Amino acid sequence: MSWRSRPLRSALLSAALVVALSAPVGATPTLTNPSTSLAPVPNFLDSGRCLETDPSVGFHCTNPCLDTVPHWPKPSDNKPACTAYVLKAINRARRLFHEPIIALPTNWRRLTTPQQLFVILNLERISFGLAPYLGLNAALSSQAQHGATKRQDPGPAAGFPLATNADGTEAIGSAWSEGFSVLVADYGWMYNDGWAGSRAATINIDCTAPTAPACWAHRNELLGSDPGYNPAVGLDCATCEVGTGFAIVAKNGSYTDLIERPLGAPPRMTFTWASEVRFLSASSSPPATGG
Repeated sequence: MSWRSRPLRSALLSAALVVALSAPVGATPTLTNPSTSLAPVPNFLDSGRCLETDPSVGFHCTNPCLDTVPHWPKPSDNKPACTAYVLKAINRARRLFHEPIIALPTNWRRLTTPQQLFVILNLERISFGLAPYLGLNAALSSQAQHGATKRQDPGPAAGFPLATNADGTEAIGSAWSEGFSVLVADYGWMYNDGWAGSRAATINIDCTAPTAPACWAHRNELLGSDPGYNPAVGLDCATCEVGTGFAIVAKNGSYTDLIERPLGAPPRMTFTWASEVRFLSASSSPPATGG
């Protein structure tokens, strides 16, 4: 599994602090980062012990993401036991980071992979009390799909009216990952993107030291603010739209997110957060905004 970061655009990121939190209502929202990356527990990247229970049935592995051959799952096959296993690791990390747990929507398995990428991104964002991104946009998704095919961060999308930040930078954030599911990509971006104690243990290849500017850059960009590495779209963005991409390259899943703040009114969307809210658990408490 791999993660990549966008080119350095501004001053150095300050040292990682304790836990990511949103500002009080009415204040300008801010985020601080976890002090260290967390390797997944349970480790969905390891098969664990595999035993042949019955020749007619095949193997049973500790990691339910593997099938009975055993083989790693096809990207985004959404096997319930595997989904629950990866989500368990996500929620363990969230507890350690003092963040509320995430509950997937009841229609999760019916969503397409691009829709899942958008939904999990918004679940991450609203968990901090931030406004959800409005929805998926066709132009952004086309650009994100190009990035997924090329295994790289998507850049600005043609045909989308992109706003600029006060310092003149583009209001855009993006990330790429590979793995076997949307939740695996989310774990890498959000919980294993910082310094892990050594270069060998650190998954984010651009996080070269505890206070390197690229540490937690994916997490920050996707949530909306990465002031030391890329200004992104802003934590308070209420008009941002998203593009997501998914491709299978060399038998691995390739996943991309692209977020842009539009110049002017939000363009037409192909899938909206407002249409998804009814499938969320009450514990998610999402703002029902977006067309």
